[in-house]
Amino acid sequence: MSVDPGTNKGSALPIIVIVLGLLVISLLAVVVFVDPIKVQPDLTLTATLATGTPQPYPTAAEVLPSPVVNIDGIAILGGVMALLVLVAVYREILIHRRVENMK
Repeated sequence: MSVDPGTNKGSALPIIVIVLGLLVISLLAVVVFVDPIKVQPDLTLTATLATGTPQPYPTAAEVLPSPVVNIDGIAILGGVMALLVLVAVYREILIHRRVENMK
């Protein structure tokens, strides 16, 4: 009634790698298809340095650039690199299984 721990060794690894690959692909789809939220600073009440009283509209020198930066390219390249790593790991798992089965 003893169970050989070596018979089922590493059977969950390919499933985990495939699930991680699907997760990376779904996150890439989110990056590509979902539009970013436009964040605009509240510019209705800006104080001046000279008087300290709020002005209803900012001057040209006080307009702040939008803090939203387009990082779609960086996220896509990172996702592609993660998929390449997962494919390489999956390949090594299959090679290791083939070598174990030949013994």
